[in-house]
Amino acid sequence: MRHPNVWVMSDDLYEHLVYSGTALKCIVALEPGLRERTLLVNGVSKAYAMTGWRIGYGAGPAHLIKAMDAIQSQTTTSACTISQWAAVEALDGPQEFLAEWREIFKRRRDLVLDLLSKANGLRCEIPQGAFYVFPNCSGVVGKKTRSGVILANDEDFARELLEQEGVGVVAGTGFGAPMNFRISYASSEQNLCEACEGIVRFCESLST
Repeated sequence: MRHPNVWVMSDDLYEHLVYSGTALKCIVALEPGLRERTLLVNGVSKAYAMTGWRIGYGAGPAHLIKAMDAIQSQTTTSACTISQWAAVEALDGPQEFLAEWREIFKRRRDLVLDLLSKANGLRCEIPQGAFYVFPNCSGVVGKKTRSGVILANDEDFARELLEQEGVGVVAGTGFGAPMNFRISYASSEQNLCEACEGIVRFCESLST
């Protein structure tokens, strides 16, 4: 509010995947004075498991939406009709399943956190939304793998973990958070157990 030339783009894609009884608060609802310079973006890929349908939407000032529409019409023309109607059904259809899905994701989150707590040198905050955990691996940096590689950063950690245990994670450097890595728990509990056990084994195999 102190900087009237600054616009806000709020990514609300995970609005239905928030845990611990909290709820997403839209920034415009918190501060109505930002309404005329805020763009809310959302989509169906996360909460409705429609990744690949490529449907997103935005809400904002009319002149901004009109400009966005003009750009999209000259670049991608439009999203395919099938995807559009599928998104309409997702948004207008029954929503009761979202609570069940949220509980399943929460259970998977807790499973991953519990398993990773056994990994030497890793620490992980409890995520309050989405379906990722973002452990910090600074406790293993400087250690040596069985093949003699000294881990210098999160990218080394991710690469060597994949090489030695076949577990794929995403280095945090790409998210502006070096010394962390991302794990998605949008998978089966069996897959998550196998992956986390591989991470624990990898950490146990490191030497100083």
